[in-house]
Amino acid sequence: MKKTTAMVIAASTLLMLTGCGGGVSPSQSATEEVVEVSTNGKPLTLGLTYVPNVQFSPVYVAAEDSIFTSAGLGVSVRHHGADEGLFSALISGDEDVVIASGDEVLQARAQGVDIVSIGAFYQEYPVEIIVPEGSPITSFADLKGKRVGLPGEFGSNWFGLLAALDEAGLARDDITVVPVGFTQAASLVSGEVDAIVGFSNSDAVQLQEMDFAARSLPLPDDVPLVGASIITTQAWLADNERNAKHLVDSLTAAMDKIAANPTYALEVSAKWDDTLSDPGARAGAKATLAATIPLWVGEHGADATQDLERWEKMGPFLAEVLGDPAVAEHAEGAATNQYVSQ
Repeated sequence: MKKTTAMVIAASTLLMLTGCGGGVSPSQSATEEVVEVSTNGKPLTLGLTYVPNVQFSPVYVAAEDSIFTSAGLGVSVRHHGADEGLFSALISGDEDVVIASGDEVLQARAQGVDIVSIGAFYQEYPVEIIVPEGSPITSFADLKGKRVGLPGEFGSNWFGLLAALDEAGLARDDITVVPVGFTQAASLVSGEVDAIVGFSNSDAVQLQEMDFAARSLPLPDDVPLVGASIITTQAWLADNERNAKHLVDSLTAAMDKIAANPTYALEVSAKWDDTLSDPGARAGAKATLAATIPLWVGEHGADATQDLERWEKMGPFLAEVLGDPAVAEHAEGAATNQYVSQ
C-alpha cells in the first residue's frame, strides 16, 4: 500500500467542497491560513475548505500567473478551519466568496442564509457508490441489506446516497449506514463496510493508489444534484457585480491553463501545499488532478455556466429525500448565470 499517497488523498476527501461541519454552524476551533494575493483594485476574500490541495489549483494558478490582478482583482485566499461551518465566514463577512457544493446552498438558504451561486466550479456531480471489484453489488438495488460507509448523514456524500436509494426504490432502513468519518477507502479495504459513498476524484483515486481493485457505480446523469460552485451573498453581490464577473472569468481561465499543462499546476500547488515535496504525495496529487480536470473542462474548454434547470429540480428533490419542504421553498433564485461570460 502506498501509505504516504493514501494519507494525502484521504485528506483531499475532506475538501470535496462539502460543509462537513454543517452549513451554517459557528466555528468551534477554526484555524486558518490567509494568503494575500494582491491589493490591485477592490480586494475580496475567497474561501476554500480546510487544507491547501491540488483540487484548488485554479485559485493558486490564477494568483501565481496574475490572472486575478490582470482582471483588476485583489484577492485574499483563506482556507477554513477543520471545525468551521462551510458558510460561517461568509455569513460573518470574513469571506466574500466561497467554493462550496451547490446542494448545501439550498440547505443553508432553507435556514435563512441569503446566498447565491454565481458560477459552476465543477460541471459534474462527482459522488458515486464504490464497491470492491469482486462485490456482488452491481446496481443500487443490490445495496439492500448491505453496510454502506460515508462520513455521516450530511453533505454531498449523504445526498448522493439518498439519490442512489431513491433511484433503486430503497428506503434508509433498507441499508446499514456506517459513519466512518473521512476514512471511506480504508473502511472498504478492511471489509468494515460493503460499499462506500465517495468521489470520483478523491476516494476512487485513493483506492487506485492503494492498489485495491474497486468498481464505481455513478449516479444517473439526470439526478438533480449540483456539485462544487462559486458562492457568495446577495449583499456582497449587490456592490460587487464587476468583481463577481471577473472572479468567475479568472477561475475558468486558470482551469483552461491547467488542462493545457497539468504539471505546471502541480508546481504551483506545491507552493501552497508543502506536503507535495514528498514524491508519494506528489504522485497522489497528480492522480487527483487528472481526475479533477474533467470536472472543470469539457469539450469546449472550461465553462462556469450553470444548469439552472438542474438547480430548479434540485429543490423539490432534496425536499423529498431529506423530508424538509423548506429546501424547495427557498430554491428559487439560488443560482444565476448573470456573471458568467457567454
